[in-house]
Amino acid sequence: MTRRAGYVAVALGALLVFATGCEWFAPAEPAMVTPVPTGGCVNTQVTLVGAGFGASQGTGTVTFDGHPATVDSWSDSAIVARVPLLPTPHGAPDDVTILVSADGVAVGSGVFTVVRGILYFAERAGDYVLCLMNPDGSDPSDLASGVGGVTSAAWSPDGTRVAFSRVHEPTAGIYVVDADGTDEEQLTNRASFELFPAWSPDGERITFQTLRDGNLEVYVVDADGGGEENLTQFPLEDCWPSWSPDGTKILFYSRRGGIIILGEGAPKITPNNLEVMVMNADGTDMTNLSHNSATDWLPSWSPDGTKIAFQSDRDGVGEIFVMASDGSNPTNLTNHPALDGWVAWSPDGERIAFVSDRDGNYEIYVMNADGTGQVRLTSNAEWDAGPTWSPDGTQIAFESHRDGEYRVYVMDADGTDQTRLTGESSGCPVWTESRWVVVRP
Repeated sequence: MTRRAGYVAVALGALLVFATGCEWFAPAEPAMVTPVPTGGCVNTQVTLVGAGFGASQGTGTVTFDGHPATVDSWSDSAIVARVPLLPTPHGAPDDVTILVSADGVAVGSGVFTVVRGILYFAERAGDYVLCLMNPDGSDPSDLASGVGGVTSAAWSPDGTRVAFSRVHEPTAGIYVVDADGTDEEQLTNRASFELFPAWSPDGERITFQTLRDGNLEVYVVDADGGGEENLTQFPLEDCWPSWSPDGTKILFYSRRGGIIILGEGAPKITPNNLEVMVMNADGTDMTNLSHNSATDWLPSWSPDGTKIAFQSDRDGVGEIFVMASDGSNPTNLTNHPALDGWVAWSPDGERIAFVSDRDGNYEIYVMNADGTGQVRLTSNAEWDAGPTWSPDGTQIAFESHRDGEYRVYVMDADGTDQTRLTGESSGCPVWTESRWVVVRP
Protein backbone atom coordinates (compact mmCIF):
# COMPACT_ATOMS: atom_id res chain seq x y z
CA MET A 1 0.00 0.00 0.00
CA THR A 2 1.31 3.46 -0.89
CA ARG A 3 1.68 5.70 2.16
CA ARG A 4 -0.24 8.96 1.68
CA ALA A 5 -0.29 12.15 3.73
CA GLY A 6 -3.55 13.80 4.71
CA TYR A 7 -6.88 12.06 5.25
CA VAL A 8 -8.08 8.99 3.47
CA ALA A 9 -11.62 7.72 3.95
CA VAL A 10 -12.05 3.99 3.69
CA ALA A 11 -15.41 2.16 3.77
CA LEU A 12 -15.24 -1.24 5.39
CA GLY A 13 -18.71 -2.71 4.88
CA ALA A 14 -21.11 -0.34 6.65
CA LEU A 15 -18.39 1.11 8.89
CA LEU A 16 -16.67 4.32 7.88
CA VAL A 17 -13.30 4.95 9.49
CA PHE A 18 -10.62 7.53 8.88
CA ALA A 19 -6.86 7.33 8.54
CA THR A 20 -4.09 9.86 9.08
CA GLY A 21 -0.93 8.47 7.68
CA CYS A 22 -1.07 4.85 8.86
CA GLU A 23 -3.13 5.57 12.02
CA TRP A 24 -6.82 4.59 11.89
CA PHE A 25 -9.56 5.88 14.18
CA ALA A 26 -13.40 5.91 14.42
CA PRO A 27 -15.50 9.08 14.68
CA ALA A 28 -15.82 10.42 18.21
CA GLU A 29 -18.64 9.01 20.35
CA PRO A 30 -21.38 11.45 21.41
CA ALA A 31 -20.49 13.23 24.64
CA MET A 32 -22.13 12.12 27.87
CA VAL A 33 -25.34 13.96 28.73
CA THR A 34 -26.61 14.16 32.31
CA PRO A 35 -30.39 14.47 32.65
CA VAL A 36 -31.81 16.38 35.63
CA PRO A 37 -33.92 14.76 36.99
CA THR A 38 -32.80 11.27 36.03
CA GLY A 39 -36.36 9.92 35.77
CA GLY A 40 -39.96 10.99 35.36
CA CYS A 41 -43.25 10.50 33.52
CA VAL A 42 -44.53 11.87 30.23
CA ASN A 43 -44.35 15.70 30.04
CA THR A 44 -41.63 15.93 32.70
CA GLN A 45 -39.31 18.90 32.09
CA VAL A 46 -35.73 17.60 31.88
CA THR A 47 -32.52 19.65 31.77
CA LEU A 48 -29.84 17.92 29.72
CA VAL A 49 -26.43 19.03 30.99
CA GLY A 50 -23.41 18.61 28.71
CA ALA A 51 -21.21 20.53 26.28
CA GLY A 52 -20.90 21.21 22.60
CA PHE A 53 -24.62 21.33 21.78
CA GLY A 54 -24.27 24.62 19.91
CA ALA A 55 -25.37 28.10 20.87
CA SER A 56 -28.88 27.69 19.42
CA GLN A 57 -31.11 24.84 18.40
CA GLY A 58 -31.20 25.43 14.65
CA THR A 59 -31.89 21.99 13.20
CA GLY A 60 -30.95 20.28 16.46
CA THR A 61 -33.17 17.55 17.92
CA VAL A 62 -33.61 15.61 21.15
CA THR A 63 -35.04 12.09 21.13
CA PHE A 64 -35.90 9.56 23.84
CA ASP A 65 -35.52 6.07 22.35
CA GLY A 66 -36.14 7.63 18.95
CA HIS A 67 -39.23 9.59 20.01
CA PRO A 68 -38.82 13.33 19.39
CA ALA A 69 -39.05 15.56 22.45
CA THR A 70 -40.36 19.12 22.64
CA VAL A 71 -37.45 21.50 23.32
CA ASP A 72 -38.14 24.47 25.59
CA SER A 73 -34.66 26.01 25.45
CA TRP A 74 -31.22 25.27 23.95
CA SER A 75 -27.70 26.45 24.77
CA ASP A 76 -24.22 25.07 24.25
CA SER A 77 -24.14 23.43 27.69
CA ALA A 78 -27.79 22.84 28.62
CA ILE A 79 -31.01 21.86 26.85
CA VAL A 80 -34.45 21.87 28.47
CA ALA A 81 -36.82 19.33 26.92
CA ARG A 82 -40.07 17.52 27.74
CA VAL A 83 -40.33 13.73 28.04
CA PRO A 84 -42.30 12.53 24.97
CA LEU A 85 -45.07 9.95 24.92
CA LEU A 86 -43.41 6.64 25.83
CA PRO A 87 -44.94 3.33 26.95
CA THR A 88 -44.78 2.06 30.52
CA PRO A 89 -46.33 -1.41 30.20
CA HIS A 90 -48.20 -2.24 33.42
CA GLY A 91 -46.44 0.70 35.04
CA ALA A 92 -42.94 -0.79 34.98
CA PRO A 93 -40.13 1.83 34.74
CA ASP A 94 -38.01 1.69 31.62
CA ASP A 95 -34.52 3.04 30.90
CA VAL A 96 -34.42 4.84 27.55
CA THR A 97 -31.62 6.45 25.57
CA ILE A 98 -31.53 10.21 25.13
CA LEU A 99 -29.83 11.37 21.94
CA VAL A 100 -28.97 14.99 21.18
CA SER A 101 -28.23 15.74 17.53
CA ALA A 102 -27.07 18.92 15.80
CA ASP A 103 -27.16 19.22 12.02
CA GLY A 104 -27.81 15.48 11.80
CA VAL A 105 -24.78 14.54 13.90
CA ALA A 106 -25.10 12.97 17.36
CA VAL A 107 -23.38 15.28 19.85
CA GLY A 108 -24.61 13.88 23.16
CA SER A 109 -26.31 10.85 24.71
CA GLY A 110 -27.55 9.78 28.13
CA VAL A 111 -29.99 7.49 29.94
CA PHE A 112 -33.36 8.46 31.42
CA THR A 113 -35.83 6.33 33.40
CA VAL A 114 -39.43 6.71 32.24
CA VAL A 115 -41.97 5.99 34.99
CA ARG A 116 -45.76 5.78 35.27
CA GLY A 117 -47.21 9.04 36.57
CA ILE A 118 -50.22 9.59 38.82
CA LEU A 119 -53.51 10.68 37.28
CA TYR A 120 -55.82 12.85 39.37
CA PHE A 121 -58.63 15.38 39.09
CA ALA A 122 -58.21 19.03 40.03
CA GLU A 123 -61.23 21.21 40.85
CA ARG A 124 -61.11 24.64 39.24
CA ALA A 125 -64.05 27.07 39.19
CA GLY A 126 -66.59 24.28 39.34
CA ASP A 127 -64.87 22.23 36.65
CA TYR A 128 -62.90 19.02 37.10
CA VAL A 129 -59.68 18.81 35.10
CA LEU A 130 -57.90 15.53 34.40
CA CYS A 131 -54.22 15.97 35.31
CA LEU A 132 -50.97 13.99 35.39
CA MET A 133 -47.99 14.42 37.71
CA ASN A 134 -44.80 12.64 38.67
CA PRO A 135 -44.90 10.32 41.69
CA ASP A 136 -43.24 13.10 43.74
CA GLY A 137 -45.86 15.67 42.66
CA SER A 138 -43.58 17.53 40.24
CA ASP A 139 -44.37 18.64 36.69
CA PRO A 140 -48.18 18.53 36.83
CA SER A 141 -49.87 18.86 33.45
CA ASP A 142 -53.48 19.12 32.29
CA LEU A 143 -54.73 16.34 30.03
CA ALA A 144 -58.45 17.10 29.61
CA SER A 145 -61.15 19.41 30.87
CA GLY A 146 -64.65 20.43 29.89
CA VAL A 147 -67.92 22.01 31.01
CA GLY A 148 -69.23 19.97 33.92
CA GLY A 149 -65.93 18.25 34.37
CA VAL A 150 -64.39 14.87 33.67
CA THR A 151 -64.20 11.80 35.86
CA SER A 152 -63.44 8.06 35.99
CA ALA A 153 -59.89 7.93 34.60
CA ALA A 154 -58.17 4.67 33.62
CA TRP A 155 -54.67 4.00 32.28
CA SER A 156 -54.29 1.95 29.11
CA PRO A 157 -52.18 -1.17 29.78
CA ASP A 158 -49.14 0.33 28.03
CA GLY A 159 -49.49 3.71 29.77
CA THR A 160 -49.71 5.77 26.57
CA ARG A 161 -53.43 6.60 26.71
CA VAL A 162 -56.04 7.48 29.32
CA ALA A 163 -59.75 6.70 29.13
CA PHE A 164 -62.12 9.02 30.98
CA SER A 165 -65.72 10.18 31.11
CA ARG A 166 -67.35 13.55 30.53
CA VAL A 167 -70.65 13.67 32.37
CA HIS A 168 -72.56 16.75 31.14
CA GLU A 169 -74.42 17.33 27.90
CA PRO A 170 -73.75 17.94 25.08
CA THR A 171 -70.33 16.35 25.46
CA ALA A 172 -71.23 13.37 27.70
CA GLY A 173 -69.49 10.14 26.80
CA ILE A 174 -66.36 8.03 27.03
CA TYR A 175 -63.15 9.63 25.74
CA VAL A 176 -59.51 8.69 25.35
CA VAL A 177 -56.52 11.04 25.28
CA ASP A 178 -52.80 10.48 24.90
CA ALA A 179 -50.90 10.70 28.17
CA ASP A 180 -49.23 13.91 26.99
CA GLY A 181 -52.63 15.59 26.60
CA THR A 182 -52.81 15.36 22.80
CA ASP A 183 -55.03 13.45 20.38
CA GLU A 184 -58.25 13.50 22.42
CA GLU A 185 -60.98 11.35 20.87
CA GLN A 186 -64.64 10.85 21.81
CA LEU A 187 -65.57 7.16 21.64
CA THR A 188 -69.25 7.37 22.59
CA ASN A 189 -71.70 10.21 22.12
CA ARG A 190 -74.79 9.76 24.27
CA ALA A 191 -76.67 12.18 26.51
CA SER A 192 -76.37 9.87 29.50
CA PHE A 193 -74.04 9.09 32.35
CA GLU A 194 -71.30 6.84 30.95
CA LEU A 195 -68.79 6.00 33.65
CA PHE A 196 -65.99 3.71 34.83
CA PRO A 197 -64.18 2.88 31.57
CA ALA A 198 -61.87 -0.14 31.89
CA TRP A 199 -59.35 -1.27 29.26
CA SER A 200 -59.02 -4.83 28.05
CA PRO A 201 -55.57 -6.24 28.87
CA ASP A 202 -54.54 -6.02 25.20
CA GLY A 203 -55.63 -2.36 25.01
CA GLU A 204 -58.01 -3.06 22.12
CA ARG A 205 -61.40 -2.56 23.83
CA ILE A 206 -62.98 -0.56 26.66
CA THR A 207 -65.92 -1.61 28.82
CA PHE A 208 -68.05 0.93 30.68
CA GLN A 209 -71.44 1.45 32.31
CA THR A 210 -74.14 3.66 30.81
CA LEU A 211 -77.68 4.91 31.42
CA ARG A 212 -78.45 5.35 27.72
CA ASP A 213 -81.14 2.62 27.76
CA GLY A 214 -82.97 4.01 30.80
CA ASN A 215 -81.16 1.77 33.24
CA LEU A 216 -77.53 0.97 33.90
CA GLU A 217 -76.03 -1.45 31.39
CA VAL A 218 -72.53 -2.73 30.63
CA TYR A 219 -71.25 -1.89 27.16
CA VAL A 220 -68.00 -2.39 25.27
CA VAL A 221 -66.47 -0.25 22.54
CA ASP A 222 -63.31 -0.59 20.48
CA ALA A 223 -60.48 1.69 21.56
CA ASP A 224 -60.91 3.59 18.28
CA GLY A 225 -64.65 4.08 18.83
CA GLY A 226 -66.07 1.26 16.71
CA GLY A 227 -67.81 -1.98 17.63
CA GLU A 228 -70.06 -0.50 20.33
CA GLU A 229 -72.22 -3.21 21.96
CA ASN A 230 -74.59 -3.71 24.92
CA LEU A 231 -73.40 -6.85 26.72
CA THR A 232 -75.92 -7.11 29.56
CA GLN A 233 -79.31 -6.08 28.06
CA PHE A 234 -81.33 -6.26 31.27
CA PRO A 235 -84.00 -3.89 32.71
CA LEU A 236 -82.27 -3.47 36.09
CA GLU A 237 -78.83 -2.12 36.87
CA ASP A 238 -75.58 -3.73 35.73
CA CYS A 239 -72.53 -1.75 36.89
CA TRP A 240 -68.80 -1.46 37.55
CA PRO A 241 -67.36 -3.67 34.77
CA SER A 242 -63.75 -4.82 34.72
CA TRP A 243 -61.79 -7.28 32.59
CA SER A 244 -60.17 -10.43 33.90
CA PRO A 245 -56.37 -10.27 33.68
CA ASP A 246 -56.42 -12.71 30.75
CA GLY A 247 -59.08 -10.67 28.92
CA THR A 248 -61.58 -13.53 28.54
CA LYS A 249 -64.19 -12.38 31.09
CA ILE A 250 -65.86 -9.25 32.45
CA LEU A 251 -66.76 -8.86 36.12
CA PHE A 252 -69.63 -6.60 37.26
CA TYR A 253 -72.40 -6.33 39.84
CA SER A 254 -76.11 -6.49 39.10
CA ARG A 255 -79.67 -6.42 40.44
CA ARG A 256 -80.78 -9.16 38.10
CA GLY A 257 -81.88 -11.24 41.10
CA GLY A 258 -84.94 -8.95 41.17
CA ILE A 259 -87.16 -10.70 38.61
CA ILE A 260 -90.38 -12.09 40.11
CA ILE A 261 -93.06 -13.74 37.94
CA LEU A 262 -96.55 -12.64 39.05
CA GLY A 263 -99.45 -14.20 37.18
CA GLU A 264 -99.74 -14.05 33.42
CA GLY A 265 -97.97 -11.75 31.05
CA ALA A 266 -94.63 -10.04 31.42
CA PRO A 267 -92.68 -10.48 34.66
CA LYS A 268 -92.84 -7.74 37.24
CA ILE A 269 -89.42 -6.28 38.02
CA THR A 270 -88.80 -5.44 41.66
CA PRO A 271 -85.57 -4.06 43.08
CA ASN A 272 -83.57 -6.69 44.88
CA ASN A 273 -80.12 -7.21 46.26
CA LEU A 274 -76.93 -6.62 44.34
CA GLU A 275 -74.97 -9.67 43.22
CA VAL A 276 -71.45 -10.13 41.84
CA MET A 277 -71.66 -11.46 38.29
CA VAL A 278 -69.22 -12.56 35.61
CA MET A 279 -69.66 -13.13 31.88
CA ASN A 280 -67.56 -13.94 28.87
CA ALA A 281 -66.05 -10.91 27.15
CA ASP A 282 -68.73 -11.18 24.43
CA GLY A 283 -71.58 -11.09 26.98
CA THR A 284 -72.38 -14.81 26.95
CA ASP A 285 -72.50 -17.25 29.86
CA MET A 286 -73.51 -14.83 32.65
CA THR A 287 -72.96 -16.37 36.07
CA ASN A 288 -73.99 -15.23 39.55
CA LEU A 289 -70.89 -15.65 41.71
CA SER A 290 -72.10 -14.35 45.07
CA HIS A 291 -75.56 -15.99 45.44
CA ASN A 292 -76.59 -14.20 48.60
CA SER A 293 -79.61 -12.19 49.75
CA ALA A 294 -77.35 -9.40 51.01
CA THR A 295 -75.76 -6.60 49.00
CA ASP A 296 -72.58 -7.77 47.23
CA TRP A 297 -70.89 -5.17 45.07
CA LEU A 298 -67.69 -3.36 43.95
CA PRO A 299 -65.88 -6.56 42.87
CA SER A 300 -62.17 -6.48 42.04
CA TRP A 301 -59.99 -9.12 40.36
CA SER A 302 -56.75 -10.17 42.01
CA PRO A 303 -53.77 -9.45 39.74
CA ASP A 304 -53.45 -13.12 38.76
CA GLY A 305 -57.20 -13.52 38.18
CA THR A 306 -57.66 -16.42 40.61
CA LYS A 307 -59.57 -14.45 43.28
CA ILE A 308 -62.20 -11.74 43.49
CA ALA A 309 -62.51 -9.30 46.40
CA PHE A 310 -65.84 -7.57 46.94
CA GLN A 311 -67.80 -5.58 49.49
CA SER A 312 -70.78 -7.18 51.25
CA ASP A 313 -73.18 -6.54 54.11
CA ARG A 314 -74.12 -10.21 54.47
CA ASP A 315 -72.80 -10.20 58.05
CA GLY A 316 -74.81 -7.10 58.96
CA VAL A 317 -72.33 -4.38 58.04
CA GLY A 318 -70.03 -3.57 55.13
CA GLU A 319 -67.18 -6.08 55.07
CA ILE A 320 -64.54 -7.12 52.57
CA PHE A 321 -64.89 -10.66 51.29
CA VAL A 322 -62.78 -12.66 48.90
CA MET A 323 -63.78 -15.68 46.84
CA ALA A 324 -62.30 -17.87 44.15
CA SER A 325 -62.88 -16.65 40.60
CA ASP A 326 -65.62 -19.27 40.18
CA GLY A 327 -67.47 -17.93 43.25
CA SER A 328 -66.45 -20.73 45.61
CA ASN A 329 -65.12 -20.32 49.14
CA PRO A 330 -66.36 -16.78 50.01
CA THR A 331 -64.43 -15.59 53.08
CA ASN A 332 -64.89 -12.53 55.29
CA LEU A 333 -61.46 -10.89 55.44
CA THR A 334 -62.10 -7.86 57.64
CA ASN A 335 -64.66 -9.29 60.12
CA HIS A 336 -65.16 -6.01 61.98
CA PRO A 337 -68.34 -4.25 63.17
CA ALA A 338 -67.36 -1.03 61.35
CA LEU A 339 -67.70 -0.26 57.65
CA ASP A 340 -64.86 -1.71 55.57
CA GLY A 341 -64.63 -1.54 51.79
CA TRP A 342 -63.18 -0.04 48.59
CA VAL A 343 -60.33 -2.48 48.04
CA ALA A 344 -57.12 -2.02 46.06
CA TRP A 345 -54.94 -5.08 45.43
CA SER A 346 -51.18 -4.63 45.57
CA PRO A 347 -49.51 -5.35 42.21
CA ASP A 348 -48.14 -8.68 43.47
CA GLY A 349 -51.53 -9.72 44.91
CA GLU A 350 -50.08 -10.26 48.36
CA ARG A 351 -51.80 -7.32 50.11
CA ILE A 352 -55.03 -5.36 49.98
CA ALA A 353 -55.40 -1.69 50.85
CA PHE A 354 -58.88 -0.62 51.94
CA VAL A 355 -60.90 2.12 53.65
CA SER A 356 -62.57 1.76 57.06
CA ASP A 357 -64.34 3.95 59.61
CA ARG A 358 -63.54 1.57 62.47
CA ASP A 359 -61.62 4.33 64.28
CA GLY A 360 -64.27 7.02 63.95
CA ASN A 361 -63.66 8.38 60.44
CA TYR A 362 -62.51 7.07 57.07
CA GLU A 363 -58.89 5.95 57.19
CA ILE A 364 -56.70 3.77 54.99
CA TYR A 365 -55.69 0.31 56.15
CA VAL A 366 -53.74 -2.55 54.64
CA MET A 367 -53.92 -6.30 55.23
CA ASN A 368 -52.51 -9.49 53.82
CA ALA A 369 -54.59 -11.04 51.05
CA ASP A 370 -55.87 -13.66 53.51
CA GLY A 371 -57.13 -10.98 55.95
CA THR A 372 -54.32 -11.26 58.47
CA GLY A 373 -52.08 -8.41 59.55
CA GLN A 374 -54.63 -5.57 59.38
CA VAL A 375 -52.77 -2.30 59.97
CA ARG A 376 -53.98 1.29 60.00
CA LEU A 377 -51.82 3.45 57.73
CA THR A 378 -53.34 6.93 58.12
CA SER A 379 -54.35 8.61 61.36
CA ASN A 380 -55.84 12.09 61.55
CA ALA A 381 -59.08 13.80 62.48
CA GLU A 382 -60.24 14.08 58.86
CA TRP A 383 -60.84 11.31 56.35
CA ASP A 384 -58.49 9.55 53.93
CA ALA A 385 -59.70 7.41 51.02
CA GLY A 386 -59.02 6.12 47.51
CA PRO A 387 -55.77 4.15 47.91
CA THR A 388 -53.91 3.30 44.69
CA TRP A 389 -50.62 1.38 44.67
CA SER A 390 -47.41 2.31 42.91
CA PRO A 391 -46.47 -0.19 40.17
CA ASP A 392 -43.70 -1.67 42.33
CA GLY A 393 -45.93 -1.91 45.43
CA THR A 394 -43.68 0.23 47.63
CA GLN A 395 -45.97 3.29 47.87
CA ILE A 396 -49.66 4.18 48.03
CA ALA A 397 -51.23 7.39 46.74
CA PHE A 398 -54.54 8.51 48.24
CA GLU A 399 -56.95 11.39 48.71
CA SER A 400 -57.13 13.23 52.03
CA HIS A 401 -59.20 16.02 53.56
CA ARG A 402 -56.74 16.65 56.40
CA ASP A 403 -55.94 20.17 55.15
CA GLY A 404 -59.57 21.23 54.90
CA GLU A 405 -59.57 20.65 51.12
CA TYR A 406 -59.28 17.57 48.97
CA ARG A 407 -55.61 16.89 48.24
CA VAL A 408 -53.57 14.00 46.82
CA TYR A 409 -50.99 12.46 49.14
CA VAL A 410 -48.48 9.63 48.86
CA MET A 411 -46.98 7.40 51.54
CA ASP A 412 -44.76 4.36 51.82
CA ALA A 413 -46.68 1.08 51.85
CA ASP A 414 -46.16 0.81 55.62
CA GLY A 415 -47.78 4.22 56.21
CA THR A 416 -44.59 6.19 56.79
CA ASP A 417 -43.45 9.34 55.00
CA GLN A 418 -46.91 10.74 54.19
CA THR A 419 -46.38 13.62 51.78
CA ARG A 420 -48.80 16.01 50.12
CA LEU A 421 -48.40 16.06 46.33
CA THR A 422 -50.98 18.63 45.17
CA GLY A 423 -51.58 22.18 46.28
CA GLU A 424 -54.93 22.86 44.63
CA SER A 425 -58.21 21.13 45.50
CA SER A 426 -57.80 17.71 43.93
CA GLY A 427 -58.40 14.00 44.40
CA CYS A 428 -59.23 10.61 42.86
CA PRO A 429 -55.61 9.51 42.19
CA VAL A 430 -54.98 6.63 39.77
CA TRP A 431 -51.46 5.20 39.64
CA THR A 432 -51.77 1.58 38.57
CA GLU A 433 -54.77 -0.14 37.04
CA SER A 434 -56.75 0.20 40.27
CA ARG A 435 -60.19 1.84 40.18
CA TRP A 436 -61.52 4.74 42.19
CA VAL A 437 -64.92 5.15 43.81
CA VAL A 438 -65.72 8.42 45.58
CA VAL A 439 -65.93 8.07 49.35
CA ARG A 440 -66.73 11.46 50.81
CA PRO A 441 -68.86 12.11 53.90
